[in-house]
Amino acid sequence: MKSCLVIMLAIIAFVSCSPLSKEYLKQVDQDLTLKEVLKNADQYKGTTVLWGGAIIETINKPGETLIIVMQTTLDYEDRPKSIDWSEGRFIVKQAGFLDPEIYAKDRKITVVGKISGKEDFPLGEIRYIYPVVEATKLILWEKLEYQPFYHDPFYYDPWYWEPYPFRWYHPYHRRR
Repeated sequence: MKSCLVIMLAIIAFVSCSPLSKEYLKQVDQDLTLKEVLKNADQYKGTTVLWGGAIIETINKPGETLIIVMQTTLDYEDRPKSIDWSEGRFIVKQAGFLDPEIYAKDRKITVVGKISGKEDFPLGEIRYIYPVVEATKLILWEKLEYQPFYHDPFYYDPWYWEPYPFRWYHPYHRRR
């Protein structure tokens, strides 16, 4: 019994909930928020951040891809939460080509990277200053699909507590 408990505790201790390695997490400044960087991006140049959110747009340029992201808070798995609350937007720069059909609008993304400055892009009728993150690690999350579950509100099994062989002979359990 004790050995089973020790094995379970060891598994819990060695398994991480985050898809990011500890090497990446050690480099990250956990206290730095997007709001602070928006005020003065030049002050935080070279700082490694862990941010996430929903993709707004993917722009391919020669030799690099820009991903405009609506920032959201991250949960315990470093997965972006709901986009109902945000501190703003940021741009992710990734070397090479990323397919805009894969990195599509409203997909969730988590980024580890260094702040490299800011860029001025149009946002509707105004100009918006985006902090730019040079990505070292990108995690594109799966789309979560709603799985409907039907629960019969009128289900009643009169032999629920009876021994196994008898409860399966009730007419409610016959296949149609």
